[in-house]
Amino acid sequence: NNLLGTTPEETAQVDQWVSFGDTEISANGSAVRYMINGYVPYNKPIDTYYRDRNTRALKVLEAHLATRTFLVSERITLADISVSSVMKSQFSWLLGPEDRASYPNTVRFFETIANQPAIKDVWGEPVYADKSAVYTPPAKPKKEAAPAAPKPAKAPAPKKEKEPEADEEEEPLVPEEPKAKNPLDDLPKSNFNLEQWKREYSNRETRGAGGSLEYFYQNFDKEGFSLWKCKFKYNDELTLTFMSSNQIGGFFNRLEASRKYLFGSMGVLGEANNSIIAGCFICRGQDYKPVIDVAPDWESYDFEPINLENEADKAYFEGSLAWDLEIDGKKWADGKNFK
Repeated sequence: NNLLGTTPEETAQVDQWVSFGDTEISANGSAVRYMINGYVPYNKPIDTYYRDRNTRALKVLEAHLATRTFLVSERITLADISVSSVMKSQFSWLLGPEDRASYPNTVRFFETIANQPAIKDVWGEPVYADKSAVYTPPAKPKKEAAPAAPKPAKAPAPKKEKEPEADEEEEPLVPEEPKAKNPLDDLPKSNFNLEQWKREYSNRETRGAGGSLEYFYQNFDKEGFSLWKCKFKYNDELTLTFMSSNQIGGFFNRLEASRKYLFGSMGVLGEANNSIIAGCFICRGQDYKPVIDVAPDWESYDFEPINLENEADKAYFEGSLAWDLEIDGKKWADGKNFK
């Protein structure tokens, strides 16, 4: 089927662009839509965050289409249909005329796909939003005067409960099954507050006086926590850097069950088709495996302990946190935090 590409390379690119449309455009637009439509509580910083991510993705798409009619080859593929379906949605409600003017290649691409006879029969004529979608706070309801409280009625005398008969047996209660306890909770209490560290890391500059690294060195408990390098094993499979960054995000999502025991900072170093994934983790306890193995793909990564008394290890740790780590000439291109 030519919709999936005519070579293994094209098939891989079709898969990449379908994933890009879903995770980098559709997901960000949906997050904005949920907030402005009231499905989830509105939060201005979060709204801005997802709009910025959406803009970043659209700029990538716009630049790619500057010299191409279709995403992968000279003929329409599933990638074109999938990404156009995402743009069909965003053009109809999120991106107003001024927004669309910033993406002429993307608009041209969308209209090319939307006007294919077989697709137009299903989609109909394109619909474009008259203005960009913004949040409108709901009107506050008018307060009505509270009715006068009725006089309390005299409470009836309580009825005497019937005494149970001597031979009546009570049905035994079935005790609830206790929740399984994480062995990490049985470790000796540590004076290093991981949640407070996450807040300090988020709210301070990483390096320099008063930075989060200074806080870390003043408060870290090496008996209660351990530091680990983490490197992806199969870097020769990596292609575009934003897709590698998505892979880190997926790995972090699968670590959710260990959030209270773990902090991580990982990034993509290098450039398209010549990059690696590397970073570090702060783990509760002295072994990474009980914390990390909640993610099914944890074995795709190599782990090595970090010794802060070793200058090379310390530089690696600080570079991972500051997002300026460089390995074999490959500089930090993009990163994500698990916190």
